[in-house]
Amino acid sequence: MKRISRILAAAAAITLIPALAAADAVEEKHVLTGKATLDPAMGYMFLQAAGRTYGLFLREPDDATRAEYQAEWDEAFAKAQKKYVSALKSWEGRAAIARQTKQKVPDKPEEPTRETFSIGPILMRDMVSFGPMYVYTKSDTQITYLNAVKPGTYIYYGPLLYAPGQPVGGMCYCMGTVRFEVKAGVITDLGNFLIAGPKLTPPYDYSTQMGLKQNEERVAKGKDPLWVPQEVAFGVPDSLSKLPTVRAEFHASGKLNNYFGVLVTRMPPIPGVLDYRRDAVIDARTGSEVASPLIVTQVRIKK
Repeated sequence: MKRISRILAAAAAITLIPALAAADAVEEKHVLTGKATLDPAMGYMFLQAAGRTYGLFLREPDDATRAEYQAEWDEAFAKAQKKYVSALKSWEGRAAIARQTKQKVPDKPEEPTRETFSIGPILMRDMVSFGPMYVYTKSDTQITYLNAVKPGTYIYYGPLLYAPGQPVGGMCYCMGTVRFEVKAGVITDLGNFLIAGPKLTPPYDYSTQMGLKQNEERVAKGKDPLWVPQEVAFGVPDSLSKLPTVRAEFHASGKLNNYFGVLVTRMPPIPGVLDYRRDAVIDARTGSEVASPLIVTQVRIKK
């Protein structure tokens, strides 16, 4: 966890703890005691829900991220080339022996090229997760989360439960989602929009059909539904009311690669923001199709 910045001494100023993944969460008790203060170099996401929830965001790479990524790529590529030279020399010796003994010649090592070499997707470098633990406030009717993040444009990757080094569970909104901007020194209020904004309309995808069916079965057995429709709501608690806050502005975002190999679906349509034309993602503001990057399978092809 990064060291807390002590920047503003005024009572209205607060410093919030910047870090990655679950450790970037800010708790209200630290705000109220002054243990945390607003870091003007950081951005903040505020979310609310009727109960505990979770999700994962991908940050669109900026120039600094691209430069850092390229430097690491160059270094790793140079190491891979040196490793290949050594592996090739070893293979030549083993191949010669195999030919002399009429054994199967081992597969030749594959030479790394600039077109095929990878150190991992750049979109995964600044991932941010929230929930279900590390809440900001909680009550019988509402759970809120406050996360310190790098400023930038974030894509909602979906309701995925993510922790470094642990299996990832949930659904990827790889076939259509939303993005929004988080500015430095400002709390971006997402409200419950990621949950309440989407409107389920037919034809439903498979995961939605299964979810609706499961809900119906639970209600028929007298159990509480797994989820109920919510009205869109924004607003921060009193403990944050004197800090600079802006409501998130959501925009349609295109398709994404399924980096974790989880269930693939898409965020349901959002009036005025996100729509679909068959499998094309549509910006509901303009009616135009949203560009999507090259989608690459995450399944290793067997030879």
